[in-house]
Amino acid sequence: CIVDNTTAGMGDKEDETYKYLRKEIYKLASDKLIVKTPIKWVLFRKVLQVLVRESKNIITLREACGIGVHCKINAEDVPKVLMFYHELGVILFYPHIQGLRDKVILSPKWFVDCLGKVLTLQQSNDGENLQMWKLLHEKGILVEPLYRAVWRNCEGIEPDGIIELLFQFRLAVEVKTNLF
Repeated sequence: CIVDNTTAGMGDKEDETYKYLRKEIYKLASDKLIVKTPIKWVLFRKVLQVLVRESKNIITLREACGIGVHCKINAEDVPKVLMFYHELGVILFYPHIQGLRDKVILSPKWFVDCLGKVLTLQQSNDGENLQMWKLLHEKGILVEPLYRAVWRNCEGIEPDGIIELLFQFRLAVEVKTNLF
């Protein structure tokens, strides 16, 4: 099938195949790609967006439930709403990871930046941890004192929660050894 797109938008002169293709794409987009979202959920998302604008990067599950209740969402349904927005990539919510199950990360970019403090290709000028940085860059070994030192300032998330996430996605693997 060849489509003559030089006739697009020319009314009667438009290629029939092009009209058919446009109609099918529109039908697919209308039926399959539009996710019907309850208005309460949309309001909930708007509140989370306001929090991000106010530089709030993370909230607790309890806080999210409180926001949900104010938006007329049943508290027991809030985790479903959080998973919905997690699957859209709007927030991060990991109820299956022990160290993160009670956290809702409102700004995925902020969280990626936290991860990037360790998962970086640049050598740190941190004299105190220089040997541990060298070990990471030369051998790919991330030792606990280094990740604790670097991630201790990630607002509201313990370094162990971040490491658990890395294990979950197989970005890191735990090795028991007395060498380091």
